[in-house]
This record gives sequence, C-alpha cells and structure tokens, in this order.
Amino acid sequence: QSEYKKCAYCNEDNTRPAWCQSCDPDISTRWTSRNKDIDDCMKTFQLRAVRYEDVIEWIPFDRLSEIKIIGKGGFGSVYSTAWLDGIRKVKKIKDGNNYIYKRAREQSSTVALKTLTSSMENNNDFLKEFKSLMACKLNANKLAIYGITQNIETKEFLMVFQYANHGSLSKYLRNNFCNLTWQSKLEILKNISDELDKIHRYAKYIHADFHSGNILQDQRSYIADLGLSKKTDENVLEGDIYGVMPYVAPEVLSGEQQFTQAADIYGFGVI
Repeated sequence: QSEYKKCAYCNEDNTRPAWCQSCDPDISTRWTSRNKDIDDCMKTFQLRAVRYEDVIEWIPFDRLSEIKIIGKGGFGSVYSTAWLDGIRKVKKIKDGNNYIYKRAREQSSTVALKTLTSSMENNNDFLKEFKSLMACKLNANKLAIYGITQNIETKEFLMVFQYANHGSLSKYLRNNFCNLTWQSKLEILKNISDELDKIHRYAKYIHADFHSGNILQDQRSYIADLGLSKKTDENVLEGDIYGVMPYVAPEVLSGEQQFTQAADIYGFGVI
C-alpha cells in the first residue's frame, strides 16, 4: 500500500502526496480562459504535472489585489500582487502512527506578474516566454510558475510566478556586495551555474539574454526572463543581435556567429 493513500476518484494508490497521476492532471484541465491559444498551451503543461504544487492554473484577475509595479523593461513590466486564493501546498498531518496528506493554499500569497509582450496583438507569439519557462521548469528551472491571468481593463495577459524578495541579482549585488562573504558569492554562482547547465543539457535551450538583471534573488538564485530564449536547434534571423552589451559574447557581437550555449556561458563569466 502506498504511503500516500488511495485516490478518491479511481481508488488506486496515489503517486505523490495528495496526487494521483492517472486522474489529477486530467481534472486540472477542466476550465477555460475563453482563448484557445492559452487553453491549449496551459493544458499541455497541466497534463505533464507530477505534483499538486506544480499545477499551473488560469487565475481570474479579480483574485489579485494590491497590484504594484516593481520593474519595467524593454520586454514588459513586472508587478507584485497578493493572490487571494494563494499558492498550492500539501500539508502533512500526523494521524496516529501514520501521516495523511491534505491539499491546502497559502492564502493571500505575494506573487509576481509580468506582462506577456504582444499579448494584445493578434498572434500567439506572446506565449513564447511562458512556453520556454515551462519547458525549462519541467527539466531544470526552480522558479515557480503559477499560471496566467488577464487584466480585465487593458485585456493584456500576464504571467503569474514566484515573487523574489531581493529582486534581480543586479539590484541585490548593488545593495549588498560589500557585505557578502566569498561563501555567499560562491553559493550564488553555484546556483546559477547548476540551473544554466540543466537548461542547456536537459531542456536543450539557449537563454540568449543572460545577465544579472535576468536572474532573480531570493533564498537562492533563479534564472528568469526567457523571452528571447530559443531551442538549440532553432535558427534566428541573420543579424539578430540583442542583449545587454557587456554580457554579449564577442563572436555574437561581431556577427560571426548566432547565439549559442557557449555565448550564455560567456555571460555567466561576466557575472
């Protein structure tokens, strides 16, 4: 008998705490955003979830409150907000000599929102960053993605993801560099290099815009902002050079070569 007890739907053993792999992924897809591209994209990833905590969802905009802008860049704005329903979690409760697992929510959780570029135009390119982040999350990335919402006034779509208390690594280093020990610096570099290695090796992605402004800092470091990322076998248009100048590899800057995983590692070297 599974330590996670039986599924309430099929009566088979749960595969994870409060999760049945046979039933729950399918149950999680029973909703609609009234936008076919978003429904198809999100449901593809919902069906690949293996834990209750990892299920992404369509989040009604009226379940978000106290929205405050915390950053603005060339690829959209970032906000902090309180998600009234909250982040999914599983509670482990002692029951005699055993434990039972119960689904719960951290109500009014602070989360981050990021505008999905081009989401008000008539194409589905705006889902590129979301798809890239989700593909990397399945293979490597530890940044939590909670789902997508839509601003009911502007009609713009936004990605809902983990809020990082210290903001970008660039900001964190500006404010704390003199107080960081070598051990702390090496820990940050180890987190980043481990995650970048997995994005390259397992997700088979190139970040293509790798700099300290695109790394989030909380209790650990998280690679974010995959809006310009691409699969290793994906071609880009000739002469397509972008990024923060000091972090762009010389061979890319000179136009001799397209972005590669090696160019990401050059950016890591600058960090």
